[in-house]
Amino acid sequence: MKKIILFTLASALAVTASAQSWQDALLYSENEYGGTARSIALGNALTAVGGDLGSLGINPAGSAVAGYSQITVSPALSFSVAQATSDNPELAYGDRVSTLYTRMKLPNLGMVANINTGRRHGIKRVSFGFLYNSTADYTGRMYATGINATNSFSGALASSAEGYPEGALSGSDSKYGWWNLDDFSESYGLSWRDMVAYRSGIFGTVNSRYLGLTDWDKDGKNSGVLAPLFQKYGMQTKGYKNDMLFNVGFNLSDEFYWGVNLGITILGYGQAEYWSEAPANVNEFPAIPFDSNPNARFQSLEMKRIFDAKGRGVYLKVGALWRPAGTGLRLGAAFQTPTILNLDTRSAWYGKADVTGVSLPSAQSPEWDDAYTLVSPARFNAGVAYTFGKAALLSVDYEVVNYGRNRFRSRTESNIYYSSSYFENANADIRDVLGFSHSLRAGVEVNLLPGMALRAGYSMTTGAQHNYLQWEYNPQDDKEHLMVYELSAAERAALVKHTVSAGLGFTHGAFFTDITFRYRSMPTQYFTPYEYYDYSGTDYTNKYVVTDAPYALPEICATYRRFDAILTLGMRF
Repeated sequence: MKKIILFTLASALAVTASAQSWQDALLYSENEYGGTARSIALGNALTAVGGDLGSLGINPAGSAVAGYSQITVSPALSFSVAQATSDNPELAYGDRVSTLYTRMKLPNLGMVANINTGRRHGIKRVSFGFLYNSTADYTGRMYATGINATNSFSGALASSAEGYPEGALSGSDSKYGWWNLDDFSESYGLSWRDMVAYRSGIFGTVNSRYLGLTDWDKDGKNSGVLAPLFQKYGMQTKGYKNDMLFNVGFNLSDEFYWGVNLGITILGYGQAEYWSEAPANVNEFPAIPFDSNPNARFQSLEMKRIFDAKGRGVYLKVGALWRPAGTGLRLGAAFQTPTILNLDTRSAWYGKADVTGVSLPSAQSPEWDDAYTLVSPARFNAGVAYTFGKAALLSVDYEVVNYGRNRFRSRTESNIYYSSSYFENANADIRDVLGFSHSLRAGVEVNLLPGMALRAGYSMTTGAQHNYLQWEYNPQDDKEHLMVYELSAAERAALVKHTVSAGLGFTHGAFFTDITFRYRSMPTQYFTPYEYYDYSGTDYTNKYVVTDAPYALPEICATYRRFDAILTLGMRF
């Protein structure tokens, strides 16, 4: 079975106490620079270039390079094309489904005021800038469908809840549930997902055990689904991560430039997931013996999960740029401190099932709120560029980040959820799984005609995931242990992201217009939309994933391609 490389919050399906994971840390801390149409066209290889407002987020010294003030606005369209299927069509989700999702965005808005000090040497100019720059785009939508005659989402939910009394799932027993901190150890593992599924009739009790609605038989024996099911899974993500930058830059003798950014990170992320099951052929599905109707027929079931995250953070970034007099060479470097990001999240579950002749209520959970801090890692980038007079520009950048330095922290000590040890497991997973990511960016600009420039760029970023985690059963102590394994070279190579961009720039007097098109390849994602669980002995709160037949887990293979069209309108004065 392939290593499951997740870049979604589908990890919320796991039966764990903490909602935070290494996937969350990576999602919120990775940067994918936006900027002006010019900076994006040059692959954001701007550490040693400067002058463009899109460069300020890369190197704060860039604001001092130009000898004029300027203002820009950059509206854009983002297109996400997803294709989903399964490597094992007989198991589930084998249809090949393509989905297009389009959103408008604003990757750049900014202004720089450049002030001449009147000095011939030393600090000749001082620049003050304000910039609103995109650093991540979460646009995405994916659907997967197919026929499954082996297992079901309904049956997987029943296995997750097995062992808990019905009073815990229905809410009639007040000692169970995440909200009861005094009995946290007893309720460990019980989730609102399971409670909503039970209350909406997606699974229920047969002969003192839980069975999924699709697996229901009068003898209480679960040998898989009663008949083939048409299954559907959908996931939509949206949102942004933007940096609001307050910049100051200094021009020293038209040769050395340096600058500082106070960065305010603003994050908004939303995810909606959807599961549904229905008989592939209604006539083939046997009757379900409900007490109120022994000949009830299963029609459909569905569950939804919503998740929203909002965050505010702060960091500092310092940078320098050197242009040796009499040459076209430019050298630059910048360092960004760790970002302290305060996050507030909200999630909820919804469930509904339809059976002929039986009235089943829909159910939903309360909205579950969470608040914590993520300290994301420092960044370092360096660049070299060369200008061939006014004819052309060539630039190359390198950036390195150690994502294994991400850390979750508590924002309050008011209850057990935010004790000093609450994030120990999540932070340990981050150290075990994540590591250094390296980015190489390159850009070229050629002035074809007076007032017209042709640009192209390329960037490559290696994956931050170095290892993967896997639960394994040890017969010696009859327990499951979380093991750490290194990704192979081929798996590491599959995580590399590539970006290609091209654009045109036009200048007319004080006004300029740039347009750019960008293509971004994303790593292929393999993940399971649901999992079956079991437990050892009587400790039903310590569950592990079962992959043996008939519970071989369905696997979705999702490939994303993203396109951007960016327009920048600007004025120099």
